[in-house]
Amino acid sequence: MKKNNIDDKSRFYMAIAVSIALIAIAFFVGYRNMESKATSIEAENQNLRTRIAALQMYYDTEEQNIKDTETMTEAIKKVFASYAGSARYEDGVYEAFNLHGASGNVFDLTQIGFATPENISVIPADVVNAAQIEGYDQEIRFRKFDVSYEGKVSYEGLKGMIDEVLTGNYDLAIGNMSYHLNEEGYVEGESLLSFYYVQGAGCDYEQPQVVEYETGLSNLFGVTTSVEAD
Repeated sequence: MKKNNIDDKSRFYMAIAVSIALIAIAFFVGYRNMESKATSIEAENQNLRTRIAALQMYYDTEEQNIKDTETMTEAIKKVFASYAGSARYEDGVYEAFNLHGASGNVFDLTQIGFATPENISVIPADVVNAAQIEGYDQEIRFRKFDVSYEGKVSYEGLKGMIDEVLTGNYDLAIGNMSYHLNEEGYVEGESLLSFYYVQGAGCDYEQPQVVEYETGLSNLFGVTTSVEAD
């Protein structure tokens, strides 16, 4: 009887030990799961705290941000306002007229060369639309149109031509100037000028104001033929 009691107690103790072990395992597994969830929740909380801090900063600086945005928008519009919306062959020809006048009417033009207009920079439409600035909703292209002027001029006349390029109505840049002193004492050579303009930003374009040639002259080109002489 005593032996049976010992066995019963042993089994009881064993059952308790197993139960405690199972509880410990369950607790450990549950703890690990809870710890993992707690870590995940803490990470989410940290992300939320970061987001809240960013929103708070934006809220605190919202008024200044609005002013800065308005200032930037006006600056962008001012940049575009300084450019024409196009540059054409007639502009190149009209600039030759301006250069001639600026030279003191001594620029003897022998040839004008026109290059194909090309893009300098392109702002894609999606970038323009993302900025959400009223009036800008399409691709914007910064372009240039090169025109070369070949001929001869006096030294003082050349300085006047350069001043016209820098201060005239067109947005021009001197791409290249190549001149030499000829036997007649004139500065002879070629100037390459670049017309800059912007497409897609609503920039205005005005055709050159060319005054119509006066009519009524008896001999428009000053040509004398044998028929007229007779």
